[in-house]
Amino acid sequence: MQSNYILGDSWEEIPKLPDDFFRLVLADPPFEISRDNNFSTMGRTMDFGKWDYNFDQTSWIDLIYPKLKKNGSLVIFNDWKKIGQVAQYAEKVGFIIKRPLTWVKNNPNPANAKRLFLQGTEHAVWLVKGDKWVYNSTYHKGYFNYPVQRSEHPTKKPDGLYSELISILTNPGDFVLDPFSGSGTTGMCAAKLNRNFICIEKEETYHNIALAIAKESNEISN
Repeated sequence: MQSNYILGDSWEEIPKLPDDFFRLVLADPPFEISRDNNFSTMGRTMDFGKWDYNFDQTSWIDLIYPKLKKNGSLVIFNDWKKIGQVAQYAEKVGFIIKRPLTWVKNNPNPANAKRLFLQGTEHAVWLVKGDKWVYNSTYHKGYFNYPVQRSEHPTKKPDGLYSELISILTNPGDFVLDPFSGSGTTGMCAAKLNRNFICIEKEETYHNIALAIAKESNEISN
């Protein structure tokens, strides 16, 4: 299987993938946090699109479990209010909860700064399948300091954040799966690190952006 960007729904595409195949699943599913606001005057919004509404936060984890190699890792980002629920569900599926991870934003959204603490972090849970795992780091505190990257996708994760996670939790030649890949950050970072990848995205606009970036940087041949 070659590295590839797949246009499709993960609930339909994941079952087609081989079992016991991926060293890392790096997932940034819709958080369901879209809402009306008046941030548009600041050039920002909290309504990310219809894809961020009515999303099933947990059942996709059942599909992921057989696809991950024994001793592979699953990293799931989510809204801080949901991360515990998601972790507990993954544990019931068979994953072992290892650590919470935190992305510390150097340039958080300044909205309502005079009334509220800024939302300066996003959170993930690191889970494993089995009692051993790839871990290429020493004395990492689980905090990742990177600025927000503005891009065509409203919830893009920083290239540095994903590159660091992929470097730590995989070895060269391993396969990484991103079931909600947006504009393809996982694929781009994996390719630069000599890892293979499969990225699935159901929104054609973002899928096409990922393909354009990949072809420009010669990540994929088709």
